[in-house]
Amino acid sequence: MRVIILASSMALAMVTAAQAHPSRPATALSGERLYIARIIDQESDRDDRLLPARLVYAIKIVDIDHDGVADYQVDYNKVIHTHWCGDGGCNFELWRGTRNGHPVRVWNQIVRKFKLAQRNGETVFDFDFHGAYCGTFGSEACPASFAWDRAAGRLVERPTANGSTTVRLIEPLALTWAQVPAAITAAAHAASALCKAQGHDDEPLEPASIPDINGDGLRDWSLPTSVCTKPGQFETQQIIFATAGNAEQPIIAAAGGLFSVSVATKPATVARINQTESCGGFNPDGKICTQSPLRWNARTKQLEPATP
Repeated sequence: MRVIILASSMALAMVTAAQAHPSRPATALSGERLYIARIIDQESDRDDRLLPARLVYAIKIVDIDHDGVADYQVDYNKVIHTHWCGDGGCNFELWRGTRNGHPVRVWNQIVRKFKLAQRNGETVFDFDFHGAYCGTFGSEACPASFAWDRAAGRLVERPTANGSTTVRLIEPLALTWAQVPAAITAAAHAASALCKAQGHDDEPLEPASIPDINGDGLRDWSLPTSVCTKPGQFETQQIIFATAGNAEQPIIAAAGGLFSVSVATKPATVARINQTESCGGFNPDGKICTQSPLRWNARTKQLEPATP
């Protein structure tokens, strides 16, 4: 998704000159801002070095968790002439401050837009992602909101600015999940192997971390898979894994078709999407599919149809 943005020397000179004399003069990087800039510089492409001097406008103090320790955001949209921006937006990082050490990076993702808001006593980041993260197209809106969760130790999903509680992100986001359990990796490879046996050049898909759906306090997983019924035909389905008290050995809680997850409740609410030819699953522009709510059954350790 990263592309190199080229500019003529004249255009670049004009942009550089404009930012060389902003309405408020830049403060030279020091302290933790300089620490963050040096790490970014070490990681940057050899042909596009993000030296600390180029990050003066990009690194700002932000309060992620209201713990009295300064946190930081890095908005690559503020960096001149960089490959860190593309058609999907610009890289955006969040670094959480610590009391006895340097800040730790807790978010590193390409976003098209972002806004900060204060809701329910939290700092909420309202993002707009590339449409592919919602299972649509690049030009489609893909809003998602995140706030710091102390118990989880990471940024987790929150209702969006317009009140939507449905988690539409279907691709994994860096730094928002722990290591993928072996059982889920095995399921991804098994589904891929079945498709390859049917002649499809299908690679294992990556799972996405989802909010806790069974009330054990641990995050669960959604694994998109290609289901190949016969040569030339396949469809995308999901497998929902629940940790059931064991983060390293999650079990299959529901499979077949597509599911929605909502953070309107704790634990999160899961529903089966009733797809037909006239509605389109995750597609927000198509006719909305009806959904059948599911409920976690602690005895069977399955997501089952919810009864009134």
